[in-house]
Formats: sequence, structure tokens, C-alpha cells
Amino acid sequence: MTLEEQRAKVEEILGSPLPELDPVYIEGAKVYERLSPNTFITPYLMSEVYTKEEMQFVSLLPATAPEVAEKLGLDADHVDAVLTEMELLGKIIASNVANPRIFSPHLNMVAFRDSIGTGRIAQGLDWMPYIKAYKLMDQWIRVSYSPQAAAATAGEMRVIPKWNSIKDLPGVMYCENMKEIMERNVRNGTIFTAQCVCRTYRSYIDLGRYDPDYCKDGMCEHGGEDGHCFSFNRQAEFFAKKINVYVPTMEEAMKRLDEAERSRAIYTTPNTRDTTYVCSCCTDCCAIQFYEDAGLKDVRKPSRFRPVWREDPCVGCGICVTRCNYDAIHLENGAVTIEEEKCKGCGNCVVTCPTKALKMKIVHQPDWVPEVPYVDGWSLHDELSNDDAENMERWGASGKKE
Repeated sequence: MTLEEQRAKVEEILGSPLPELDPVYIEGAKVYERLSPNTFITPYLMSEVYTKEEMQFVSLLPATAPEVAEKLGLDADHVDAVLTEMELLGKIIASNVANPRIFSPHLNMVAFRDSIGTGRIAQGLDWMPYIKAYKLMDQWIRVSYSPQAAAATAGEMRVIPKWNSIKDLPGVMYCENMKEIMERNVRNGTIFTAQCVCRTYRSYIDLGRYDPDYCKDGMCEHGGEDGHCFSFNRQAEFFAKKINVYVPTMEEAMKRLDEAERSRAIYTTPNTRDTTYVCSCCTDCCAIQFYEDAGLKDVRKPSRFRPVWREDPCVGCGICVTRCNYDAIHLENGAVTIEEEKCKGCGNCVVTCPTKALKMKIVHQPDWVPEVPYVDGWSLHDELSNDDAENMERWGASGKKE
């Protein structure tokens, strides 16, 4: 996005002439400038998200509340109260176990957006008073990336295939089996479902209100009780301490899974065997979709599976073509071709093929999915291994060891 395009978007959202910015936002925006090339938008976005005092605090992070208070000559209890409220609303993140806790800015643009949205959902707050901020955020994350950025983000996330596309296939690992992942976590009480932040953003930005039926891929949600984003294990425990989560029964979890299976949504998870969350990403609102549209095609690593076409049962109906989000399937003269370099192995085409002419096969060895711990992007932990710390540094995060 050029400077002229950024200015035009800000003027469209905030009005022209543009409001005069307090210097605290111009200075504070530098904290987040590394996150987005759309730097003209950044200080205006900050002015819609933070009060002047909050922006001043953020400019000094990462730090503890006493450290911020000392630098500004303020009461430590007051600073701690403000920072804690900011964390509850998703404006910043904080360590879980450090005492005093370490507060920090967000790790990346999408974490910034999602955390703020989750904070509003968790507190049951109306989004409309902050609609200008959300519209600015929507433009802020729609960026053009350099080859260096593309290389740095490659393989950060991974596609999990639709369960019904691989359920009868030998060699499927636990971290690829959505039904087993959900069933195990329901039995262990380590799962919750949440209203999708991305779909909520899209509804408010496009309609000016939340419409639970506003999703072109059919992922309709009234709240966490029928949400299609799933958190497990450590992440579920972390969120349970902060928001009113919904813990589904086995019947409810399987219903959500069935709805996701029938939709065009793509299961997306961090690229590790340590499965802490899975998003059911649809094509009209997912932030990763924005990245892919902007040229970061490798952010979402393909699954280990690929569909294979069999001519005999195929009737040439073309359903598989309409189900593919990546324009990887083509039908010509009754023959189906699959472009392997485009295919993500999501299984959308396989689960709806009426004649079973498409079947999955394994095309990568198990080491395609790395055995690395997931670094929680929602909070900074002061008990980090060296590997975790290095991974966080890669994203521009700052961690402290007390």
C-alpha cells in the first residue's frame, strides 16, 4: 500500500482534513512500526486504541508496572491497575507467572488485532464505539511484503486436512486427526470453543453490527457455544483464566466439527505437533487469507496429504472445483487436474466428492510436521527455554527473565 493509498484510507475512515495527532501517538507508534509497512496508518490507529496515558505506558514496554511507574514518577498501584485493565481488553500482553508481571506490546499485527477483538468479546462489550479503530486495523494488516518477510514467515502455520478426507487412511498422526484431537480434549476437559474474532471483525466492518449469520462459507456463530475456533491444552487453560470460555460436551464438539467439515473453511494450526489451537478459517475474513492474497503463499504450510483423482468413478460434476480455495483443481474435457504447487492438502474437495473419485494420499514423511513446542503468542512467559526465546525474538518480541 503506497503512502497516498494509506492517506486516502485514513481520510476515508477518520474524515478529511485528518485530525491533529498528539506527539505521544507519533512517538508511541514507533513501538509498532516494525510490525507493519503501513506506517502512516500506525499513529492514527494508536490514537483510536489507546488513551494518551496508555500510549505513554506502551512506549516504555516491555517492563513491569513498578518500572514504568519509576520512569514516569507515578504511583505504582495506579500504573499496575491501568496496565492490567489494558491486558484484559487485549491492548497489551503480559507474562503469566512473573512477579511482578512483565507487560509487553504484541508480537505481530494479527496478534494485536485478535487480542483486542478477543478482549471485547470476552467482556461482552459493544464494538461500535471503536469501529474506526477496527477499520484502521483492517487496512493496517493488509500489507505488501518483501521477499525477506516472505522467507521469515514461511511455514509459520500449517493446514490440517478435513477429518473425513483422511479417516480411513493409515499413517495419520494425532496432530493431523481433528476428530481425535477434539475427542481427547473433551474427555480431558482441555477444550473450549470461541466466537471467531475474524468473523466478528468482518461483520462489524461490513455491516456496522454483529450478524451471527454473516459468513459466506456458512460458519455462523452466535457466541462461544457454537464457535468454530478451538483451543486445547495450555492455551485453553490460559484463556479460561481470562475470559468466560465455553466448554463443549462431546455431542456439541462433534456438531461443531461436522459443521466445519461441511464448510469450505480450512483448519489452520501453528506448524508444530504441539496442537494448542485450531482455527476454522473461511475465505472472506481470515487474516491469513489476507497474507496469502498479499503474496505470502507459504505462511500456511500444506498438510502432508494431497488429493488424487481417479477417472473411473468421476462424473465431471465440478463440485471439487468450486470447493477449492486455491484454484488448484481444474476440470477440462471430463478430466480433473490438480496443481500440486497450489494445493494445500485441506481435503475440501475430497469430503464433498459425490462419487469418491478423489482420495487423499500421504506425500510427506512425518518430519514434515516439526516436533517443536508452540510459543504462546497471547502471553509472554518468563519461564522460556532458549529455543522459545529465540523463536519469540524472531517475531520481534521482547522477553525478560527475572
